[in-house]
Amino acid sequence: MFDSSLHILQFLAANIVKSINEPLWRSAHLEVCISDKASRSTIATGGYFLPDDTADHDFQIGPEFDLIETSFRLYELSKKTPNDTPFNKYKFTLNNDGTFDIEFKYDEDFTYMKSLDADSDEFDELLELDVTDKIESWEGLPQDHPRPWLNLNI
Repeated sequence: MFDSSLHILQFLAANIVKSINEPLWRSAHLEVCISDKASRSTIATGGYFLPDDTADHDFQIGPEFDLIETSFRLYELSKKTPNDTPFNKYKFTLNNDGTFDIEFKYDEDFTYMKSLDADSDEFDELLELDVTDKIESWEGLPQDHPRPWLNLNI
């Protein structure tokens, strides 16, 4: 479907523009977590800012984004070696003037959380809902947040 990262970014930008009903938006962002490489699933949020407004307005991420295929192709194109894990989160920011930025990160907390069965005792004991919400966000957990899972003998 895509032969380069640039084609993917152009595709994402075009779909963001189509998804925002406001003509005067200032910037928009798409935040994606690759939650499971084996089952090829993602978690995504999208938002935009209006001029002179600090509120983050949501936009719908519809099927036209084809986020699973798009995200996994971007992931594959980013690998340096076949076994490389280049990122598990990315944030694409598009400005109304057409300029854009993309950031990538590998979040160990997210990887740990996704390694657990959501119905397990370990998941319930270590990860409260507000913690999972933070882990699934672009920012992730604050540096000083307790991480009892780091002390487990795995």
